[in-house]
Amino acid sequence: MQAIAVRDREAGLAGLSLTDLPYPQAAQNDVIVRVHAAGFTPGELAWEGTWTDRSGGDRTPSVPGHGVSGVVTELGYGTTGVTVGQRVFGWRTGTATARWRSTWRSRRAT
Repeated sequence: MQAIAVRDREAGLAGLSLTDLPYPQAAQNDVIVRVHAAGFTPGELAWEGTWTDRSGGDRTPSVPGHGVSGVVTELGYGTTGVTVGQRVFGWRTGTATARWRSTWRSRRAT
């Protein structure tokens, strides 16, 4: 997959680049969304969670952004409330990742 990613914390906005990343696999209770539109604020580059995961590990390359809209392409085991092919929009409740996993709240697009 391709995404706008950042690898260098000190580079600021100049460090954003279109990057090829591995396609994420849905784990238990995950939702994979083919993103059609995403929101980003430059302040996200200062958020600690953009650079480290919950256990303090390195998260680079990181994909900033916290609001998305798109289509569900894959569901992890046990995922309920959405279906493959469903149009959704939502926002992250945690920090940015390339995976947009189960930590975001989704709403059905009408």
